[in-house]
Amino acid sequence: MDAAATDCLSLEINLISAQGLQPPGGNRRLQAYAVIWIDSSIKLRTLVDRVGGENPTWNDKFLFRVHPSFLAYDSPCAYSVEIYAAGGWYLPDSLVGSVRFLVGNLRLLSRHSDRPVFDAVGIRRPSGRFQGVLNVGAAVLGSVPAVAARALAIRPAIGYRSLMAEWGGPKAKKRRPLRERNKASSSSASSVASSDEERAAEDADAAFCGPCVLSFPRRLHPARNLDPIPWATENSSSQPSPPWTAEISRS
Repeated sequence: MDAAATDCLSLEINLISAQGLQPPGGNRRLQAYAVIWIDSSIKLRTLVDRVGGENPTWNDKFLFRVHPSFLAYDSPCAYSVEIYAAGGWYLPDSLVGSVRFLVGNLRLLSRHSDRPVFDAVGIRRPSGRFQGVLNVGAAVLGSVPAVAARALAIRPAIGYRSLMAEWGGPKAKKRRPLRERNKASSSSASSVASSDEERAAEDADAAFCGPCVLSFPRRLHPARNLDPIPWATENSSSQPSPPWTAEISRS
């Protein structure tokens, strides 16, 4: 790490929420996300809020490596935020509004480290008219975790969420394609059916009824040691008659 990098400060910006956004045209529900940057070559984004509608909540934090002159009161430097409406699978994302905020207005250099400052900034629509408010928080961190420090040494801007996923955070379980899962389930069902048929062939008293929704095959066991009904046989003449037939003949 060079000497210029050691003189830099860690600026944390928290995109908390927005209020009163203009919904997209048509019957689409607004599902908004925000993109933030100081250098336009490195842009970071929040998650998509799919619940809040015109009042989304993100609460995503981002770290920037900046020079102390960037935070000076008379500095013209600023960070930019653009809010987009997610278009989904078929429609493109549309710009809802943008914000350009001078960080020097927060006077972070005159405050203690790790103490955030909160502000509400007006959102400018693409037409130039102001509509909605962006709620943000900013703080100069006196110390950052070792993982974040290593990441900031490589690039000047990172997001906490992507940082956790990149440096050993919880990873999403990779799901197999639906076609492979169906193929695996059908092959397992056929193997279970074949093994059950072999087991049923060995046991002559058990009748296999095929695979079912239970975790084990259903087997039908007929009743055993039951005497045959005498009058239900074919040679009924040689068998005794039922008792009620005698009563009918006497009558």
